[in-house]
Amino acid sequence: MTLVYRPLPYGGHEDRRTGRHLLLVVALVLAIPTVLGAGCTVDALRSYAVEARLAQAVDAAALAGGRVMFDSQRDGHIRSFFDKAFPRGFLGSDLSPLTIAEDAAAGTLTVSAHATVNAIFLRLFGKKEVTVEARSIVRRGHHARSKLQ
Repeated sequence: MTLVYRPLPYGGHEDRRTGRHLLLVVALVLAIPTVLGAGCTVDALRSYAVEARLAQAVDAAALAGGRVMFDSQRDGHIRSFFDKAFPRGFLGSDLSPLTIAEDAAAGTLTVSAHATVNAIFLRLFGKKEVTVEARSIVRRGHHARSKLQ
C-alpha cells in the first residue's frame, strides 16, 4: 500500500478560520447585549442612589426648618442643612433650586427638590437624562407658635 499525499481542496486552514470567525461572531452577539444591559443597570443604580440621597437631604432640611419654622432665617437654615446633606454634582447629577413653601393656616412646611442624572448608556435608547425628586412635609401644631413667643 502506497500513501499518496493529496492537498485538501481548500488548503485545510480555511475551515479553522471559519470556525474562529463563527466563534467571534457568537461571542460578539452575546457580549453586546450583556454590556448594554450592564450599562443600563449602572444608569438605573446611579439614578436610584441620587434619589435616595436627595430624599435624605430633603428630609434633613425639612426637619431643620420645622425646628425653626417661625424664625426669620428659617430658609437659610433649610438651605444650609440641604447643602451639607446633598453635595453639588453628586454622582454627576444636576440639582434644581430647592423649593420651600409654608402654609401658615395648616401649619405645614414643604421642602422639595429635583435633580437630573445624565444617562450614559440609556442614551442609546433615546433617554438622555433621568429626573428624580423628593418632597418632605413638616407639620407644626398651632400651639407651637404661641409657646415660642
